[in-house]
Amino acid sequence: MKIYKAAIIGLGPSGLAVNKILFGDTYDEIIAFEKENINNRDNFFGFWLTDWMKPFENIIEKKWYKWTIGNKNINVTHTSSHKPYCVISFKNWKNFCLETKNKLEIKNNQVVKYAPVQNYFKITTDDNKEYYAEKIYDSRSAKQKKDELLQHFFGVYIKTADNTFNEKKLTLMHFTKENNILHFIYILPFSHNKALIESTVFSKEVFQNSWYREKINDYLKINNITEFEEKSTEKGVIPMFFAEEKKALNANIFNIGIRGGACKPSTGYAFSFLIKQIQLLKTSKKNYINIHKFLDKKMDNIFINFLKNNYEDGKSFINLASNLNGNEFQSFMMGESNLLTKLKIIKSMPKLPFIKELFK
Repeated sequence: MKIYKAAIIGLGPSGLAVNKILFGDTYDEIIAFEKENINNRDNFFGFWLTDWMKPFENIIEKKWYKWTIGNKNINVTHTSSHKPYCVISFKNWKNFCLETKNKLEIKNNQVVKYAPVQNYFKITTDDNKEYYAEKIYDSRSAKQKKDELLQHFFGVYIKTADNTFNEKKLTLMHFTKENNILHFIYILPFSHNKALIESTVFSKEVFQNSWYREKINDYLKINNITEFEEKSTEKGVIPMFFAEEKKALNANIFNIGIRGGACKPSTGYAFSFLIKQIQLLKTSKKNYINIHKFLDKKMDNIFINFLKNNYEDGKSFINLASNLNGNEFQSFMMGESNLLTKLKIIKSMPKLPFIKELFK
C-alpha cells in the first residue's frame, strides 16, 4: 500500500501553491485530485504588489502604476510608484508551481470522502478507488450560499487596431447604471492593441454569458471600439462572504484557499492572500492561519451587509477612492491599511446605512 506524503484536493491556484511552496524543494511523493483538466484553464489573477508577492515578480506578466475608478461622469485616478497593480495568468502560475523537485501525481477524479486511519488518511474518489496520504490539503469551497452576495464576472481578451488602449493605465472599476445590481467594467490593457475587458457584477445570482457580453459590447461601442478579434474568454465566481470551514481538529488536515478564509469578501481579492496563507503555513506549527485581521473582517462584514441591504451604483466606491491616495487605496485592498486609512474609509461611507449595519 502506497502512502503519499500529502494529498492536495483541488489543483487551483491554492493547491498549486501547496505543491510549490510547501513541497517543491523536497523529494516527497504528492498526489493531487482535480476533476478539471488544468491545462485547459487560463485566466488572470490581479493584485497589488506586496512584500509577500515579491518572490514571484519574475512571473508577473504586467504591472500598472496608475489606475482609474469612476463612471461616465467622474474618474478618480490613483498612482503608486512602489506597489503597482499586477497580473499573473493561471497558465504561468501553473507552470511555475509544477517546476519542482518533488514527484506530483495528478488524478482527474473528484474526492468523495476521506477519513483518518492510524497515522494517515484513506481517500475515496468518485470512481471508488482508494488512496492514502499522511496529510490533507483541502481547497474545496462553497461558492454560493442562500441570500449571500457573489462577485461574478465574464471577460473577453481582445485584439484591436493599433493605439486603442493606454497600456500604462488600467481601468479598475468603471460603474454603469443597472437595475438593483452593482456592475462595473474592468480593463487590463496589456498593450496598445490588446486588453482583457471584463464585466463584473455584485449580486446573489450568476448571469448567462450573453448578459455580460452585452455590457462589454455596450462599453466598447461607447468608446468607438467596433472592430476587434476575440482571442479568449474567462469566467468566474467569488463568494462575497467568509466561506472558511471550521478549523480541522485533526492537525494534519489543512483547509486552504477560500475554504481556509483567504478571500477578502469586500473586494473579492483572493490570489495573493492564498499565497500568503501557504507561505505562513510553511513556517507554522498549526494547521490554520488567520489571514485577515479582526478589524478588517469586521469592516468587511459591515460593508457586505450594506451592499446586501442597500442599492449601490458605485458611488460609495468612487467616494472611497476620492478620499484616499493610491498607496492608501491599495493598502486597504490588500489588507495592510493603518488606523488612519481605516478612519478615512469609514468617513467616506454613507453614514446612516453604515451605522444601521454596525448595530445589527
